Amino acid sequence: MKTNLFIGAHPDDIEFGCGGTVAKLIDQGQKCVFIVATKGDQGSVKISREELAKIRKEEAIASAQYLGVKDIEFLELDDGLTAYSFQDKIKLIELIRKYKPYSVFTHSQFDHHPDHQIIHEMTVTSIKSAAGPWFKEAKGEPHYVSNILGYEVWNPINEYQTAVDITENIDKKIAALDLHKSQIEDYPYTDAIKGLAHYRGAMINGKGCAEVFEVLRLKTF
Repeated sequence: MKTNLFIGAHPDDIEFGCGGTVAKLIDQGQKCVFIVATKGDQGSVKISREELAKIRKEEAIASAQYLGVKDIEFLELDDGLTAYSFQDKIKLIELIRKYKPYSVFTHSQFDHHPDHQIIHEMTVTSIKSAAGPWFKEAKGEPHYVSNILGYEVWNPINEYQTAVDITENIDKKIAALDLHKSQIEDYPYTDAIKGLAHYRGAMINGKGCAEVFEVLRLKTF
């Protein structure tokens, strides 16, 4: 069974960018693992950061389970990243070595959101470090990731290299996002996400829904 690792800066980023692909891969019998980097504790002006972090973690677990994801890891970083530490990188390397993914999905390098940019860089450098025996500060046997793909969240990817038809999975993607209630009560952004999926489907297949990805490394997918 192939394992796919999905890494997001905030608790709803993975579902936003590739929730349909997650649902499709699980339907195909593949394993999907989520890693949520930050607590997402700056995502509300009405709720305290401490309470919001608790709520968003519960929402992330509920959404992942709805999609069929059985393993979800939280790095518990503060929202509003300016950088990541050496210890943060070690945690991610150890998770890559633990789950030994065939494919890793993370934020596109062209995403303009500062947190997303930092997590993209952290992911790519951690994948490289996880592959060789020289990074002995992190536990686990070295593991090489065959595929690295970037998904779109904050802004569309202008030049994508591959796409996944999610016509049969769009409803599940939206339902999973709806479980992030703290984030959609003031702005129902799921309408925009569904519209983007239909637009991608129309441009690629002439119909249906799709998610697109930037390819950083691709062996087979």
